[in-house]
Amino acid sequence: MKKCAYCDTKTKLTKEHIWPRCLITRMPNLTFRYIGSQDKFVTSELVVSDVCSKCNNEKLSKLDSYFCSLYDKSFKDFHEEKKQFIFEYNYDLLLRNLLKIIYNSSRTINSEDNYFENFKHFILNGNETWGNVILILDIITPCTTNGIKIYPTSMRCGTVDVGIKNENFIIWAVSVNSYYFYILISKEKKISETLVEELNNVYNRIPGTIIHPYKTQTLISDFSNQNSYDAHVDFVNNTSEAFYKYTKNSK
Repeated sequence: MKKCAYCDTKTKLTKEHIWPRCLITRMPNLTFRYIGSQDKFVTSELVVSDVCSKCNNEKLSKLDSYFCSLYDKSFKDFHEEKKQFIFEYNYDLLLRNLLKIIYNSSRTINSEDNYFENFKHFILNGNETWGNVILILDIITPCTTNGIKIYPTSMRCGTVDVGIKNENFIIWAVSVNSYYFYILISKEKKISETLVEELNNVYNRIPGTIIHPYKTQTLISDFSNQNSYDAHVDFVNNTSEAFYKYTKNSK
């Protein structure tokens, strides 16, 4: 038997949704999904098949419930303008959820020597501090094209290119509607003085406000100037051929 991707137990494995199932049901208008590793769109829900039933149905399902409660409280409401507001959260549960989505997604690309395995026990159990992780939140507003308002309706997860050479840090983004979370991670658990300059160069290219790890709320006051068009235009351009194939095969 293969090992569970989270607890390492050799047992029968089950399917785990990359995105929480309860979130998918809350966003029924998102009828197709993009698989970057295969460069194709599908209508089926995205899953991985390497999680034991105990992890899946007990600890991970509780994380899903919290993330969906954040959707009901915050994510479902679009921000019409770049206006400061108080974001309330449980940092431990929020970070574990974001890392779970990233870990699930990254395993569809690289199942061997996956860096995010370092977080699997934290994702399951929590109660750890990570001095090498910075969580940043930016808000994306709607745009108006030809008199039609286009909202940033999406669930997206992927790596982030900040435009400079970056050898010692990993950057991923997880977005739900207007909420764009950036996770900046140092490959070293303790950031040495030699990495401070590179850290500053990378951090200064990531928009948004740092989510305070030791509080339950943060004033979100720093924003990019991106709207829904800016946030999605590169994705649309880069996946247009795959989307054409999807629509052609769907007829």
